[in-house]
Amino acid sequence: MLDTPLQSIDLETLRTIRQVSEVIPMIIGLGIGYLAYTAYRQNQSRPMLYIAIGFILVLFVQAPLALIFTYVLELPTAVLNLLLQIPEFTGLGLILYGLWMPRRE
Repeated sequence: MLDTPLQSIDLETLRTIRQVSEVIPMIIGLGIGYLAYTAYRQNQSRPMLYIAIGFILVLFVQAPLALIFTYVLELPTAVLNLLLQIPEFTGLGLILYGLWMPRRE
């Protein structure tokens, strides 16, 4: 039989690749949040503040929380998934509110 590339990779290597792939969106989310916060500071635009906080909650906060909940508190997977959705839903709500809220001219 033919060996596919994934069959020759052990589980530890796949776990490492998965962990690294979690860091990339976290860094991008922090960058987007920083740029949105900078736009808020320059323009004093309240909607940009909500958008900045929303992006940080959606893309940055989940990874550190997952580490704490998994390794420090040792929570079961079902509880972990439920708790990790809270900042995601909150962040998406803030982004939606920031995009929807009326601007003062």
